[in-house]
Amino acid sequence: MRVLSATLVLGVAIASPAAAQTLQESLAMAYRGNPTLLGEQANQRAVTENSAQARSGWRPTVSVNMDANYQQGPYTSAFALGTFTSNYAEGYVSAKQTLYSFGHVANQVRAADARSRAEGQTLRLTESQVFTSAISAYMDVLRDRYVLDVRKADLEMLTRQVRVITSRYNLGGAPGEQVTRTDVEQSETRRRSAEVALAQVRATLAASEANFRAVIGIEPAQLTMPEGLPGLPPSIELAVRQAIAANPQLAEMRDVKSATEADIDTARSQWGPQIQAQGLFGTVGPAAPFRGHEYAEEIGGTVSLVQPLYNGDLYNSQIRQARDKDEQARQNLEQARRAALQDVVTNWRAVENGQQAIEASRAEVQSGETTLKGYQVEYGYGLRSTTDVLYADQNLRAAQVDLANSRHDTIVAEAKLLASIGRLQARDLLPGLQRYDSDAALHRARTRGWEPLQTPVAALDRAGW
Repeated sequence: MRVLSATLVLGVAIASPAAAQTLQESLAMAYRGNPTLLGEQANQRAVTENSAQARSGWRPTVSVNMDANYQQGPYTSAFALGTFTSNYAEGYVSAKQTLYSFGHVANQVRAADARSRAEGQTLRLTESQVFTSAISAYMDVLRDRYVLDVRKADLEMLTRQVRVITSRYNLGGAPGEQVTRTDVEQSETRRRSAEVALAQVRATLAASEANFRAVIGIEPAQLTMPEGLPGLPPSIELAVRQAIAANPQLAEMRDVKSATEADIDTARSQWGPQIQAQGLFGTVGPAAPFRGHEYAEEIGGTVSLVQPLYNGDLYNSQIRQARDKDEQARQNLEQARRAALQDVVTNWRAVENGQQAIEASRAEVQSGETTLKGYQVEYGYGLRSTTDVLYADQNLRAAQVDLANSRHDTIVAEAKLLASIGRLQARDLLPGLQRYDSDAALHRARTRGWEPLQTPVAALDRAGW
């Protein structure tokens, strides 16, 4: 397999329209500025916050409360008995700490971490999809520009051929050099067809350049043809093993399956006992008039144990629901595995066929150029007809277009193959570029807000479950 020879030089601006623009430079621009990819990075950070939120169940909650109360009314409905007045204010700090949740919080943390990892795999999948789109857009422009040159050359050649044939028709000449009105019309028809083909490829090129701007974010400059993409495996057997190990969607489904397994345990743990401690410290006294010396401290503490006995089948229903979701995740995992293997085989064959098509098209173009030149010379001596020359020209242009399509399709197939084995990533394509670290984002979320009590409470919660 071929490797990409160009090297990305960081710090050099991409971009004067006259400068050559490599595929790596275009991929770097897409990686730094594609809104789909940047949006998914933000979403990944948002999802990792679920890991921090789940851990809050092991941490204390502290709040400050202040109340003021005034009330006056009769002791009874008989006003003659007099009235009472309530006039007080209080302020206190309360703290609550879960000591044991029968593994409920521990399983919530397991599920949140698994889904955070799954979101990291979703980000990898989005990254490979953006790179696939960027490579396709790059190759679309290269192909269409090449085809545009082919159509221009075709039109120029046919225009000259029409002039030659028309001149011969008007001037007559030796019997071997004479042409008919049919020859003139035939040449003119081919020239008009070339004009239509040129207009069509211009419209196609405009659409390709617009897609290039949308995906990569800049105008396509002078693009260079890549020799291939780095990291292609040497055998289909190795490609299959790499896909099983690193395909982003398959890895995502594995993490989702881990999360649904934790969801089952989360639902089951609701049946267990929960132990909480709550403490209160504050002061209370008359609100008005305020007399500080009349305020007294109040201290309270509670340890509570709650054991569910019956709740209308709510918990059992949630357990059944979690198990069904887990079965769905298992089937999705199997579907992702099959799809990954299918993509590997399909794209591997596409790369092989594309490489063979490139070699065949190159030979066909070389043969077509030789044939057309020979026919044009022989036509001048009356050894070839107008139809022969036009047919040779048509074959040459078709071969040139086939070569452009084969180059395009092969590079795109290589990109899809790399994506299916988890190798169409910035770390593989842009080794010198500073990259977004999804693992670091998850680590920050898991360690942010740590409290001293978290470690022993978490250990007890996991051990008890």
